[in-house]
Amino acid sequence: MYICVCNAVTERQVRSCVDAGATSLDDLEFELGVASCCGSCAATAAEYLPGGRCSSVCHVQSMAVPAHGRLAESALSLPDQGAQAANSFPIPIVVAA
Repeated sequence: MYICVCNAVTERQVRSCVDAGATSLDDLEFELGVASCCGSCAATAAEYLPGGRCSSVCHVQSMAVPAHGRLAESALSLPDQGAQAANSFPIPIVVAA
């Protein structure tokens, strides 16, 4: 689908530009020419930016897990080396104190 008819910019090009790091309409205008002529595509192109309705960028949040204490002991208890689920493979867990 074309996002910007004036400059023949497609949805795929806008998504690629956002995936490559574009975070504003100015970035899209600089890289692709979006909204540089008539400007009627500006609102649609902005929907593909992070936080927009069509954005494929997910919100990532770091989470701290305590290395000591009751939670760490119960959450990180590992089964015996010989006991593995049928659909699993061993993943080493490293806890830094």
